[in-house]
Amino acid sequence: MTIITTTATQTQETAAPRLGIKREHLAGLDPKWVELWNTHGAQMVRADEVSIEEYRQNPAAYSFTYPTCAGPDVFRVEDMQVPVTTPAGEMTVRVYSPKGPGPFPVHLNFHGGGWVLGGLNSEAAWCRHMCNKANIKVIDVDYRMAPEYPFPTSIYDCWDAVKWAIANAQVLNIDPNSVSIGGLSAGGQMSAVLAHFARDEGIDLKLHLMIVPATDMRYCMKGLELDKSNCPYQSVHLFHDVPWGPLGREKWFLKYWLGDSVEKQREALNNWICTPVLAPSFDNLAPAHIITAEFDLERDEGEYYGELLRKAGNKVTVKRYAGMPHAFGHYNHPERGLKQSFEYIEDTSRLLRSVHYSE
Repeated sequence: MTIITTTATQTQETAAPRLGIKREHLAGLDPKWVELWNTHGAQMVRADEVSIEEYRQNPAAYSFTYPTCAGPDVFRVEDMQVPVTTPAGEMTVRVYSPKGPGPFPVHLNFHGGGWVLGGLNSEAAWCRHMCNKANIKVIDVDYRMAPEYPFPTSIYDCWDAVKWAIANAQVLNIDPNSVSIGGLSAGGQMSAVLAHFARDEGIDLKLHLMIVPATDMRYCMKGLELDKSNCPYQSVHLFHDVPWGPLGREKWFLKYWLGDSVEKQREALNNWICTPVLAPSFDNLAPAHIITAEFDLERDEGEYYGELLRKAGNKVTVKRYAGMPHAFGHYNHPERGLKQSFEYIEDTSRLLRSVHYSE
C-alpha cells in the first residue's frame, strides 16, 4: 500500500470530497483524524442520508469502519436470551468472561447508534479489551431498536438486563455487589437514566460510565431552527455541520426513535428519561465518569450533565479528548486507528478495574 503523507491543509485544498472537512474546523482537529476521514470517509454515504430500509440492505456501505478492528481474543464468549418487559419479549446479550474461578465483577455495556443503528459488533472490541484488561465480565446488551421498538423500549430493555444480571448472579458467576453500567452516545444517555432507576430501586452501582452521551437533544426537535435561544450549548453551534456527525444526523435518529411528528418529539423530549438533564433529582447517584470529544456537537451537554451531578454532591469525573470527533472510541485498529482511541481503552479499563477491585 502506498502511503501519501500530506498536511491537514493540503488535504482540504486538494481533495474537495463530498463530505470533506471544512477549513473552519481544521484548527485543533487531530491531523490523523483529518487524514483518515478525508481519505476513507469523505466520499461515503452516511446512514442518515438514506432511509432506514436502505441502510439495512447493506449496513457496511454506510458505516465508517476503516479504522476499526474486531478486538482481542477473550477466554469465553457466549450469547444468552434475556426476557424483557416493555413490551414483553426477549433480547440477546453477549457475555465476555475472563479466565479464572470467579465470581467476577460485571459491567453492562449499552452500544451507541442513536437507538436505531448498531448491535453486538458495535463495541465488541472495547468489551473484549475491558474483559481482559480489567479482569471483569462484560455483558453487551443487544437492546431492541427503533423504528420497530421506539422510545422508551431501549431504555427499559437495558434496565431489564441490569436486573436480570443481578438476579442471575450465581448462574453468570458474577458478584451482584460489584456491578457497573455504561455506554457510548445513545448508550451513554441510557446509562445516565439507569443510574436514576438504580438509585430509586436501591441498587448500588459501582459506576455509571457515559461516553459522548446525548443528555439533552431538545435542540434536535423536528422543525426547530437552531439558534442561541433554543440551544445553550456552544459545541452544537460550532459543530452542527461537521461531515462525520452533523445536526441532521441527530434529527434522523430522533425521527425513528421518537416519531416523525413535532407533537411526539416534543412530548418525549420534555420527559426526563429522554432528556436526563431534566431529571427531578440528582441526589445520591452512583459515581460517574463522563467522556467527551472536543469536536462533537454533543460535547457541552455531556459536560453540563457532569456539572449537574457535581452540584448535587455526587462523585463525578470528566475527561475531554482533544481534537477528537464523536465516535473516536471506535477507531482502534492497531495499524490505522487513532492514538486517542487506544488511550480511551487504557483509561476506561483502569477505571473499571479500580472501581471493581478498589485499586
